[in-house]
Amino acid sequence: MRLLQRDDAGNYSITSDLAEKDVPPYAILSHTWGLDEVVFADLAKTPGDWQHKAGYYKIKFCAVQAKEHALRYFWVDTCCIDKSDAAELQTAINSMFRWYRDAKRCYVFLPDVSSSAVSSQQYTFTPWEGAFRQSRWFKRGWTLQELIAPRTVDFYSEEGNHLGDKRSLEPLIRDITGIPANALRGTTLSDFTIVERESWARNRQTTRDEDMAYSLLGIFGVYMPLIYGEGRQNAQKRLREEVQKAVKGPPANGFDITFSLSDITETQHFVARESEIAKMRRTLESDGSRRVVILHGLGGIGKTQLAVAYTKKYRGEYSAVFWLNIKDEASVQQSFAKVARQILRQHPDANYLSALDLQQDHGEVIEAVKAWLSLPSNTRWLMVYDNFDNPRLANTTNTGVDIQYYLPTSYQGSVIITTRLSQVDIGHRIRIQKLESMDDCLKILSTTSDRDVSHKDADARRLVEELDGLPLALATAGAYLRHVPVSLSDYLRLYKSSWARLHSSTPSLGSYQDRTLSSTWRVSYDQVLEQNPLAARILQWWAYFDNEDLWFELLQPHGDDGPSWMNKLNDELNFNSAMGVLHDYGFVEPHAVSTGLIESRGYSIHACLHSWTIHILNRDWDGRLHEMAVECIASHVPSREDGQFWVLQRRLLTHAITSCTKMQDGGKDLKWAFGILGLLYYDQGKMQEAEEMYLRALRGYEKAWGPGHTSTLDTVNNLGILYFDQGKMQEAEEMYLRALRGKEKAWGPDHTSTLDMVNNLGNLYSNQGRM
Repeated sequence: MRLLQRDDAGNYSITSDLAEKDVPPYAILSHTWGLDEVVFADLAKTPGDWQHKAGYYKIKFCAVQAKEHALRYFWVDTCCIDKSDAAELQTAINSMFRWYRDAKRCYVFLPDVSSSAVSSQQYTFTPWEGAFRQSRWFKRGWTLQELIAPRTVDFYSEEGNHLGDKRSLEPLIRDITGIPANALRGTTLSDFTIVERESWARNRQTTRDEDMAYSLLGIFGVYMPLIYGEGRQNAQKRLREEVQKAVKGPPANGFDITFSLSDITETQHFVARESEIAKMRRTLESDGSRRVVILHGLGGIGKTQLAVAYTKKYRGEYSAVFWLNIKDEASVQQSFAKVARQILRQHPDANYLSALDLQQDHGEVIEAVKAWLSLPSNTRWLMVYDNFDNPRLANTTNTGVDIQYYLPTSYQGSVIITTRLSQVDIGHRIRIQKLESMDDCLKILSTTSDRDVSHKDADARRLVEELDGLPLALATAGAYLRHVPVSLSDYLRLYKSSWARLHSSTPSLGSYQDRTLSSTWRVSYDQVLEQNPLAARILQWWAYFDNEDLWFELLQPHGDDGPSWMNKLNDELNFNSAMGVLHDYGFVEPHAVSTGLIESRGYSIHACLHSWTIHILNRDWDGRLHEMAVECIASHVPSREDGQFWVLQRRLLTHAITSCTKMQDGGKDLKWAFGILGLLYYDQGKMQEAEEMYLRALRGYEKAWGPGHTSTLDTVNNLGILYFDQGKMQEAEEMYLRALRGKEKAWGPDHTSTLDMVNNLGNLYSNQGRM
C-alpha cells in the first residue's frame, strides 16, 4: 500500500509500497471518477504539470482534511495504485475493503452536490438534500464498500463544505440505499445473509462489467483472482462459488437437502428479534466445526419461532436444515424417521438408511442418521432440537430425554436447542426475554386480531402493558379478539376478572395448536413440583404478593401456625435453592437492582405468569395463605427510628397494595397488621389507602377490646393525624377529641399520652386560626 503526504510548502510525495505492519495512520478518499484524474504515473512528473489537472482538486481537498484531523498521510485510489501492474492491481482490489476499514477517516467528495445555501439560518438539509439523494456516488458499485467499511465517513459538497457524517445522515442514507442501520454502524457483515448483502448492490453500476462482482469481494469477505474479459456473469459465478465456499466450506459432495419446514407450524405474527438473531449468527458461524446455541426462557416467550426465523434467514448457508421435536423419546424417534426420509428422498444410496424400516428400527435409524451427519465432508448442516423441556438431569430419578444420545458424535455441524431450562449447558446459552418494544407488541396484537391497532389507541396500550411483552399472551389475546367482536377494553376487563374462562374459550393458535398459556406453564410447574416442592409452594404463594421483587427476608413467617413447608423458608439456603429451580425453568428473573437496595436482592415473575398463579394455581383462593402474606408484609415494615426506613418501605409498598386489595375483614385477627400498613401507606403518601387500613384496624380493635382501649385510641389518633394532613379539619378534631377523652379516662389528664392528644389539638386549632 502506498500513501500520499503533503508538506507545509505544499509539496506532494508518495511513499514506497508499505508492508501492512508498517502502514501509519491515514485518511482515505471516496469519490467517483471523472475526466482528467491524477494517476500514478503523474506523480513522477513535475508537480506543476499534474496540479493543473481537474482531478487535482480532490487530492488537495483530501490533504487539507487530513491535516485538519492531524493525519500526515492519505490515500486516493486514482494515484496510489499503479494500474499498469496487473499483480499490484489485483492485490489492491482484493485489499480495498480492508484499506477503507482501517482508515482513521474517510472523506466522501460529492462534486454533484452543492452546499451554497447550507449556511442559511432557515434551512437544514433542504437546499442540498435533493441533490444528495440523486448523487452519482450512491449509484456506483465501488462506493458501496467505501460506505460500509470505514468506521467514520464524512460527506462534503463540491465546495468542500461538511454536510454530515455517516451517523448524523443515517436516516437519509438508509432511505437512499436500503442498507440497514446496523450494517452502517459496523455490525459484522457475516450477520447478514448473502441475499441481503447482494441486495445492497442492486441498481449500482461499474464502468467495467467484471467490477460489479469484484467490488463485492470485501462485502463477502472473500478473495479471488481478477480476470478482466471474462464478463460480468462469469465473474459473478466465480464470486458466488467463493462465497459458498466461505460459508459452507469445501463442496459438500452431495450432502445438500432441500430446505423444508413443512412439519413446523410457523407463526404469522412473529416479530423478528434482531439482536438475538445476531447473537445466534455470531455463535453458529464457523469453519464447519461444532457450534451449539441454547435458546432458553419462559414458556410462550417465542423460542421456537426465533429458531424458525433464524433457519429461514440463513438457510442458504447450510447444506441441510433438520428439525427435531425432542419433548419426549417417542417424538424424537419420529423426528429422526422424518429426517431419514428427507435424506433418502435426495440421496437414495445413503449408506445404512436405505435398508432400514424407518417405522420400526428406531435405534438403527437414529444411529444411521447420526453416522450420515458425521461423514467427514458433511460439516455444514444445522440441527434444531425443539422443546427440550424434559432433560434427563444428573442426580435425579427423572426419566427425561438424554440429548447427548441424539447428537452426532463428530465435532462438526451446527445445533440449536430450545428449552425452558437454563440448566441445559452444552453450548452457548441465550436467555430469551420479553419484548421491550411497544411497537412490536402492538404489531403482534394487530396481526393476530385482524384489527388496525393504533399506537395512539389508549386501550391497546393498556392491554399491551398488562400482557407485558409476552408473545404467546399477545397472540392469545389477538386470537380471541378475532373470534369475538369485543373491544380491547372489554378484553382487558375479562382478562383481569375471568382469566381461566377467557383462556379456555380462546381459539387455538396455528403455531400453538397443542398448547395454551396455562398448559405451557403447567408442564413446567409439575416438573418443579417433583424436583423441589418448596419452589412450587413459593410460586403458588406468590399470587398473594406483587409479581415484582420478592426477597428472602420478606417471606419469613410471622407466626408458627402456617403450613409445615413455610418453616423451611427460615433457611436462606432452602430459599436460594428453591429460587434457583424456578429460575432454571424460566419462571423467575433476578429483580433489577436499584440504588440503595436494603436486604437481599429480590426476584420477579412475568405479569402474565402472575395472573396464572392467581387464577389457576389458586383457583380455590386460600384465605390462610393470603393472611400470612399480609402478616409477612406488615411485620416487615420498619420503625421510623430506622435511618433508612423509607427505602425499605418503598420495596414493601407494591406488595402491600397487591395483598390488601383483595383482603376481606373476617378470618384471622389482622387488626395489628392493618394498623401498621396504615402507617406504611401514610409515610408513602397513599392517604386513601392509609385511611382504609386505619378504619379496618379500628373496627378490629373496637370489636376485640372495646372503644376505650388504648390500642383503639392510638388508631383513632392516627386517623386524626391523617385527616389533619388532608385538610379535613372537622374529622380530625372529632378524632383528636375522642382520643383525648379516652386517654384521660385510661391514663389520667397528666399522662404523656394524654398530653400528646392535647398537643395535637393545639396544632389543629393553631392551623385553623382559633388562637
